[in-house]
Amino acid sequence: MLNILNLSNNKLDGLRLRTLNLIRWVAILGQYLAVTTAFFWLEINFNFYWALICILSSVILNIVVSFKSLPTRTLTANEAALYLIFDSIQLIALLYITGGLTNPFCILIVAPFIISATYLDLYRIIIIGVVSILSVTLLAFYYQPISSNIFEFNSLDFSIFQIFGIWLSLIVSLTFIGIYCFRIADESRKVEGALKETQLALSDEEKVSDIMSLTAAAVHELGTPLSTISVIVKEIANDLSKDEKNYDDILLIQSQIKRCSEILNRLRQGDISNDNSTFINQLDFPRLINEIVKDYELDTIELDIKIDNYFKESNFIISRKPEIIHSLSNIIENAYQYAKQKININLISKDEFVILEIINDGEGFPGSILPILGEPYVKKNEKNHSGIGLGLFIAKNLINKTQGRMEFKNIENIGACVRIIWKKDNLVLSQ
Repeated sequence: MLNILNLSNNKLDGLRLRTLNLIRWVAILGQYLAVTTAFFWLEINFNFYWALICILSSVILNIVVSFKSLPTRTLTANEAALYLIFDSIQLIALLYITGGLTNPFCILIVAPFIISATYLDLYRIIIIGVVSILSVTLLAFYYQPISSNIFEFNSLDFSIFQIFGIWLSLIVSLTFIGIYCFRIADESRKVEGALKETQLALSDEEKVSDIMSLTAAAVHELGTPLSTISVIVKEIANDLSKDEKNYDDILLIQSQIKRCSEILNRLRQGDISNDNSTFINQLDFPRLINEIVKDYELDTIELDIKIDNYFKESNFIISRKPEIIHSLSNIIENAYQYAKQKININLISKDEFVILEIINDGEGFPGSILPILGEPYVKKNEKNHSGIGLGLFIAKNLINKTQGRMEFKNIENIGACVRIIWKKDNLVLSQ
């Protein structure tokens, strides 16, 4: 059991001690009201004082835990599991005293298990589930019967079939609700984790974009003073004779100024006279694709890029958005990873849409995962044991942020195809 429990100090996201304490106080109040109402008003016969002792055990635990730790402290997985196991055993003990499965409140047995299925990992959920199932099974055979002096009710009147029916309904409820809650919570955690990865990826791209803008600004700002220095140094060199001792130093300075100018020209790669960052942050779509592809080109993979004449003839300028750069980089990287010999990139203009197709001649998307591609699962690749699910999830979300959509399909006798579709009005800056 210790191996399964995996005694670690990993904390749970969002499950604080205060949350469990509050739930337990509500349960304590509910148990006390139910016990006192049943005993004094409905005159149901059971061991009232033993029931109060069971409720008091929860009160003591809450008080001790509250004094021992800060309520805002986040629980470790083991602490949460132990607290929930205690709650299950305490409830089972109370039900044993008050009629077992003939007590209509026996449905509350599912409560600790539901909480565990929502917050804990699978191993701890199984442990709490086994404790709950074993406890329910024991209550089916061992319990103290209850009866009422007012109503015609007696636990001994329940038949074996009725007890079995209640037992079975509780087992089914525990299993179904537990699986349902675990699946929902697990998907939620995956999505949350993937969105965090998306935010980090987008943040990285924004930093790159900022650096490029800063570079463009630096090129623009440094050009004027560098030109001034060049003119002054040239005049000084003309006034000096070759025999003067500083003549060689002036020539060296001139050569270094020329070198700086060449570096700035390479950074500039165009005219940025009006807007410091226009050339860096605005570009035509074919150029964007070529820039991204350069980072992943391989000699062993043939790359065929086909671009409609529309993009060559029209002034179709887009913004260098971090979302587009990161998503396309991710998809093209995957294409190179799974391609055998060739990758096709098609940039198509169709009516009011821009369509980008990235096709590789690999084995294609497995049929088992094709319908759920873009979800934040991790699919292992037998070649290099890398995941493709999270990257595609991030890319899909980033494309959605640019008001585009992404489609996945297999092309017969060719391979996998990722198609991205934008409306021109949502993408273009000028045309």
